[in-house]
Amino acid sequence: MRNLLTAIIILACLVFLGSGYLYWKDRTGVVASEVDQTLKNDDSSDSADKEDKKEIEKKEKDVDPTVIELASNWPDAAQTDLQEAIEKGESYSIALVGSLALGGDDGWAAMLKKALEEGYGEDVVDVKLFEYDSTSTEFIDEEQYEDVVDFSPKLVLYEPFILNDNGIVDVDENHANIDSFLEALPDAVVLLQPARPVPDSSIYPMQVEDLERYAQAHEIPYLNHWENWPEDASDYVVSGESAPNKKGHEVWFEYLQEYFIAK
Repeated sequence: MRNLLTAIIILACLVFLGSGYLYWKDRTGVVASEVDQTLKNDDSSDSADKEDKKEIEKKEKDVDPTVIELASNWPDAAQTDLQEAIEKGESYSIALVGSLALGGDDGWAAMLKKALEEGYGEDVVDVKLFEYDSTSTEFIDEEQYEDVVDFSPKLVLYEPFILNDNGIVDVDENHANIDSFLEALPDAVVLLQPARPVPDSSIYPMQVEDLERYAQAHEIPYLNHWENWPEDASDYVVSGESAPNKKGHEVWFEYLQEYFIAK
């Protein structure tokens, strides 16, 4: 009887010890698994962080200094925006805005668009033309400027319909319309330029001088392409119209090309 009792006790101890061993093994396996998973997650996180850093460094290295140098004539804010856009892999949007003097597919604006895309790269700049047969007041009152706003340009070259306004919209109203356009584009860098010269005109050149003074007073870059035109521009414009002819578009384009694409 005593031997039977002893055997039962020994068997119970063995069962208890075996169960304890199995439980310990199971728990230590779970903990080890959790530790392994944590280590894997940490390694994965470290790897992801390293990849992010590599990607950032890669993007920073992708900024070609020669491209930034091409924009050395631009306002400082525009140069900064251009570099940031390149670093982020985004296109830098440029709007060329004005009257029919832009010249459509064969004018200075189309030539400048092509030159910008070739100089900076089509993946770097997104250039769009906005051409209107309007006065500056019609451009604002009829909300034609919303086309430009929807494009969300970073840089705008604006010919503010000064020749179209001649004899219709006075200078003060023209300037007020420019104000309205600028207010609609608070995040863009805007540059002003006059329309083409008018041979044998006395009042129009004074209006152009008023535009330049307006630009100076508001600290807006003013691109005076008239410097590139001959003193007698009769052979460079379409008679009776506010548009340049082929030679006129070329001299206008050459001036702007030198500004926008520094050599």
